Amino acid sequence: MQIEVQRLVIDTSVLINLIASDDLTKILTGLSSEILITESVFRELKKHPKDGRECGPLLNPLVERGLLKRVKLLPQALELYLELTSELGDGEASVIAYTVTQGQCTVVIDEKKARRICQERFQLSPIFCTMDLLQEYLLRVKPNEQEFRLLLFNAVKIGRMRILTEEHERWVQEILGTDLIRQCSSLKRKK
Repeated sequence: MQIEVQRLVIDTSVLINLIASDDLTKILTGLSSEILITESVFRELKKHPKDGRECGPLLNPLVERGLLKRVKLLPQALELYLELTSELGDGEASVIAYTVTQGQCTVVIDEKKARRICQERFQLSPIFCTMDLLQEYLLRVKPNEQEFRLLLFNAVKIGRMRILTEEHERWVQEILGTDLIRQCSSLKRKK
């Protein structure tokens, strides 16, 4: 799948997965879309998922370079945000509120409940997830196999990335292989 939208609004869990990959700058550079993060997402992300260091020193240069764009919720979005926080976390609520009220952007979110609200209440389409961004990166940049395997492994193991579809799960299993899959607690499904 190729991502054909100009502006993507990403949730905290998506940003955590991309940071955990250890290739955040390469991934953002390789995507053709503008990547937006709400102030709530920026505030939610306090510590690096791998080593616990502050994320501000990692993210601020990316904002300065234009690889990430911080956005604020306008009054109409704030109203919707407050309504959504009764059901969702701050990051998910802000991403959905921004997307719904601003238009011309697409949500990137991994949480199933938030995705369901996007579809059922707001008829948002498409809705992307971290895996879609990683597949887009692979398609556009064509990193070497070992480099991409490590990037994906870090996102799944350290970021605890959710795999939402069976198709994505098969793709991850094919790339990582059995030995690396066993090390990823986020891939162990309940039977």
